Amino acid sequence: MISRDDRTGPGFPVTCSEHMTLRRTSAIGILAALLAMPGVVLADSPPPYPPYPPPRTRPLPPRRAYPPPPVVEPPPPLSPVTRVIYAPFYAAGLIVRYGFYYLLVAPFEVFGRTVAYGVHGGVEPPPPPPPRGHDEGSQ
Repeated sequence: MISRDDRTGPGFPVTCSEHMTLRRTSAIGILAALLAMPGVVLADSPPPYPPYPPPRTRPLPPRRAYPPPPVVEPPPPLSPVTRVIYAPFYAAGLIVRYGFYYLLVAPFEVFGRTVAYGVHGGVEPPPPPPPRGHDEGSQ
């Protein structure tokens, strides 16, 4: 027959009383560790860091005083002959600048808005006015 001491070895299950003793011992150990941990954490807090050294200060260099910009007189107006000579070139520049926009760019912008918002521009037309009949006050 197998004695009680032989049944507690490897390969044999732990008995109920031994299991309860093991559980109690583990619970007491865990509880003791948890109660001791805050004391360990609070007792070994590291010393605070030393303060930062003060910033280095250098004297600022003196501000340079720049002389004011020279006063330039506006150029004299163009003579009437020069204006007549420049006028066609000025007109051609305006035609090129605005003609390019209104002949090439604007139609594509309008077409793009029409495609995006519809012919009415995304705004519903107002309701028609009520029909004008005889007024209630004038009989």
